[in-house]
Amino acid sequence: MDVRLPQGLTLALVLWGVIAPLVAIFVGHYLSRSWQREQWFRDKRYEDYQAVLSATVAAYMAIIRIIDKEDYSDQRGAIQRGPNGITYRTTKMIQEEIDVIKADSFRVLRDRIFIAEELSYGGILVEWDTSVTNYATHTIDERIFAGRFSELNDKLVRMALNPPKHHGWLKLWWMNRKLRNVYKGNLGSDNHSSRLKN
Repeated sequence: MDVRLPQGLTLALVLWGVIAPLVAIFVGHYLSRSWQREQWFRDKRYEDYQAVLSATVAAYMAIIRIIDKEDYSDQRGAIQRGPNGITYRTTKMIQEEIDVIKADSFRVLRDRIFIAEELSYGGILVEWDTSVTNYATHTIDERIFAGRFSELNDKLVRMALNPPKHHGWLKLWWMNRKLRNVYKGNLGSDNHSSRLKN
């Protein structure tokens, strides 16, 4: 029993036999490139979060070293025990050092390309600025500052593992308003830090 296919169907099957492997190659290449691009973006995102975590930890440790509550003795400032005896650092000097550290940490927080939007949505800059400012002005003590830093650190780790959800327009407006106030406050400390380094 001889079964013959129509000539048009035979031609279509032959063409499909030739074209199908080419289509499979192109689809496989597209999926592979898409996966590689996604993996590259994920790796860059983790690197940015690692840099942010390192910068905030370094700034936290430097600020804690600068303001040691036990060394405050009177209104003159902090006692600094050096090789030549005891000298006093005024509160203004300490605040200037903290401003330099805060400006450096903000530089790292602000130049993260791959996670800038996530940091904005998460309110990280506002939380970090509030914690450092409150601690530097002695509104909160070292334990509260450590607790806020720990919460911020945990939040950054959670954000690195799972991006935060996108907020509504009202919350975004409020956070952008807060960020503008933070930038206005740090504008002076950026200029001041460049003068101190010279």
